[in-house]
Amino acid sequence: MVTRRFWWRHAVLVPALFALAAFVCKRSGLDDVLAHSVFDAATQQFWGRESTALELLGHRIAKAAIFTCWFAVFAGALAANWVPRLREQRMLLWATALAMASGPLLVVALKPLNAIHCPWDLKQYGGVADQASGWFVAAHDAGRCFPSGHASGGFSLVALFFAGVVSGERRLQAAGLAFALGAGMAFSVVRVMQGAHFASHNLWAAAIDWATAATVFALFYGRVEPACALSGCGAASAS
Repeated sequence: MVTRRFWWRHAVLVPALFALAAFVCKRSGLDDVLAHSVFDAATQQFWGRESTALELLGHRIAKAAIFTCWFAVFAGALAANWVPRLREQRMLLWATALAMASGPLLVVALKPLNAIHCPWDLKQYGGVADQASGWFVAAHDAGRCFPSGHASGGFSLVALFFAGVVSGERRLQAAGLAFALGAGMAFSVVRVMQGAHFASHNLWAAAIDWATAATVFALFYGRVEPACALSGCGAASAS
């Protein structure tokens, strides 16, 4: 059985660990250490900023791949009303689609609310902006950078992990966790190399994705035995 403790752990404790890591990166100066390691002071550019291959493969195509994955799940959820093979998985598909979308959408909503800038916008990295950290700022003061949207796309695949948990599919659990962490970290590295984000921006994106995805699945399933996630034990026992 997937217990309340499991959902509490993944909706609160795991995101809290990501948030703590983000806080440490920011307060310890590790954010700047990592940014300086990929910044060329002579040209005042980040190493990956002018890389066409990195932008194409690591940003645009990677983002498109995540969207394609989400759209496939969403299309499956819609089609479940008419396709018999998908009908029993309708709730699982809807939960997965909503869980994948919720984190990135929240990240997008948070960006215009704070004054945190991208590294490439800051004076110390060749930009024109000063360091700022305020929230609920006027539109002209918004940094429109924090948290990291690209990393959020990668970490949103954690929804596949939760789908595996509630359906009792261990392979999907393992694949979902591996893809979420792998894509999230890879996307994070790309954007740090480009000067688009600090490491802490990416860790906050991971915290948001994990918390929202776990919350969505908890709302859909609560205390549901894995074997019941697809077919529904209540209906089976009633008959």
